[in-house]
Amino acid sequence: MDLASAAAELYALPLDEFTRARDDRAKEAAAAGDKDLGGALRKLRKASTAAWLVNLLVDRQREEIEQVLALGESLREAQETTDRARLHALGQQRQRLLAGIARQSLNLAAGLGHPVGVSALPEVEGTLRAAMTDPGAAAAVLTGRLVRPLQVSGWEPVDLTGAVAGPFEDLPGAGGDARESGTPADDPHRAARLARAREELSVAEAAARQAADEAGSLQKRAHRIAVKREGLAASIEDLHERLEALQRELDGLDAEAAEAGRAKESAERNAEDARDEVEQALRRVEELT
Repeated sequence: MDLASAAAELYALPLDEFTRARDDRAKEAAAAGDKDLGGALRKLRKASTAAWLVNLLVDRQREEIEQVLALGESLREAQETTDRARLHALGQQRQRLLAGIARQSLNLAAGLGHPVGVSALPEVEGTLRAAMTDPGAAAAVLTGRLVRPLQVSGWEPVDLTGAVAGPFEDLPGAGGDARESGTPADDPHRAARLARAREELSVAEAAARQAADEAGSLQKRAHRIAVKREGLAASIEDLHERLEALQRELDGLDAEAAEAGRAKESAERNAEDARDEVEQALRRVEELT
């Protein structure tokens, strides 16, 4: 067994079994007379939790990982052709796919008796996102021998220094002439930077369109509110005028009521006086008769 194959098997083991298994494999190789392999195995570093989760996905669900990387290639093609509608649709698909497969890695870990918390998910997603963006990072992920997570850094190629255990050639199939050609088609690193730049441009333009749409909607809403407010203000003014008119009418009725009350009192006094006069007249008649 060569170093790459042996290392891939080791990095797919439960994380807490790695060190013992590595040392056992190294001893077995040395005992079999392959001291170089034994020494190389002993130098393998334990993977970080996020890197181990990605290695599990490559080992147990390689087909799904290849689908993720194929989607990344489609995204780069859409970016190169500036097909923004397709780029937007693929970007949404990527987000759903990344979130789903990253969570699957937690299920795999739990199934091996080594549960991992959700705090590892951002680095798992970041590693897969880097692999979708950069061909070199994709090749690194497919080895199944990551020892640390990967991340996209602006327009620069993904830093793969010390990321892969065992033998690894960055960007397989890209020779020195291809790296130095200076054209996006021949330089995978430059193509990756260009793809990221176009993706960022597309995202920024989409955000700008969304912001403009929201601003337009808010402006229309503000106009409707202003018109409604003016209508309510006019209605309030009309009500104030009506209230004042009713108040004046009420004041007039109060005055009439007061005057009627006074007239009533005067009439009652006159009636009382008249009754007194009638009684006096009756008494005089009685006296004369």
